[in-house]
Amino acid sequence: MKVGFRYTEEKKMITIARCLSEDYIHSSKLKNFCSSHGMTVSENKPELLRQIIEFAGEDESSEKYVETYDWLLEAIKEGSKEFCLKRVYVPEESIENLEQIISSKYDSCPRSDILSFKSKETASLVDYQIENDEQGIASKISFVFSTMVLEGDQENERGNRIIYPIYIDLYINEGFFVGRYKPKTTIYKCSENDIVYKENRFKPLDETGKLIESLGKILKTENMDINPSQKFGKMMYKLYQKYSFTPADIQSQIDSLKDIKEDFVNNIFKRLNLNILNKKKAKMDLDIFLEKFISINGDREKVFKEDREAYLIKISSDDIMQMTRIDTASTGNRPLQCSETFFDGKKSILNTKECKNLHLCYNRKRGYLGCFTVQFSVTKGWGVIKTYYVPEEDDIQNVLQTVFENY
Repeated sequence: MKVGFRYTEEKKMITIARCLSEDYIHSSKLKNFCSSHGMTVSENKPELLRQIIEFAGEDESSEKYVETYDWLLEAIKEGSKEFCLKRVYVPEESIENLEQIISSKYDSCPRSDILSFKSKETASLVDYQIENDEQGIASKISFVFSTMVLEGDQENERGNRIIYPIYIDLYINEGFFVGRYKPKTTIYKCSENDIVYKENRFKPLDETGKLIESLGKILKTENMDINPSQKFGKMMYKLYQKYSFTPADIQSQIDSLKDIKEDFVNNIFKRLNLNILNKKKAKMDLDIFLEKFISINGDREKVFKEDREAYLIKISSDDIMQMTRIDTASTGNRPLQCSETFFDGKKSILNTKECKNLHLCYNRKRGYLGCFTVQFSVTKGWGVIKTYYVPEEDDIQNVLQTVFENY
């Protein structure tokens, strides 16, 4: 999908603001583009970008120019690494009249793109695209907003004005608003003298949320969740189950001990005269005990990475029954399932069937891009997804579809 259109008659090289190339386009992506187009690959990011712009040339109608321009727009969108989600219902009346509703509300929208748009101090709609399904019915709307913000490390000192894009996609069939932005703690709303003031701090999640709420009013959407935080927590638990299943060979070893487990539990309860109502819990605890010590026996990392799209590296949850906070993490990208900490909190997570925070490492090897990590959490009533290590658009859409399917 094209992120934006270009309207210009002059022949010129592609220009890209430094703040966009430095903050949004990772060198690994530049390397992949250069490699796939027969250009020299180096560790010099400015040189990689220079080559790509020269490759595009000056003829805006040429295939190379169009391909490169669209690739840059997509790369910038991919560089907006944080997402906020809200489940909504879009009424039929709005779906049938999307173009009219949006164009009448945003009649000054230039239908431009983030590279050529002149950003202002307030968020402006740069462009929007409506996608239709095979039946010609609208299935997705993609909005591009842009604003100018101040970036600076020191308060009460002059900051630098930078372009700050915000992307909002409305997945109509799935019923989700997805806001996308760059997480930054050193940006502020513009002031008349470009001085950084503490009270002007720009909060990406809050500002994106305001835009989503505004679009929701325009399109007359209805919120679907009474308790979004709990709903997202339940979704994370489903992902926990999906990606932390017990490998077949380990499960086979546990199953092979069925008779021994049964005799052990029965003997213990009989000898100690324990309440038989707790037998089921005891068997569950014994299974976790066996799984734990089989899983941590030797180098088991490979078995917890293969046969799955992603694997668990960190999780936290609240155990209401025991009034405890479970927070477990592996080191680096090591699967959590081959560490003792995973099993220390597993029972509590199975009891609550809800997660507060979940980190998954997605297996991928694409040129200079290796695996990438995704953090799921809840903030201010929003489901929030943070991505690390350069996921591409296909990766991002895969993660989002998995969320939609398990929500």
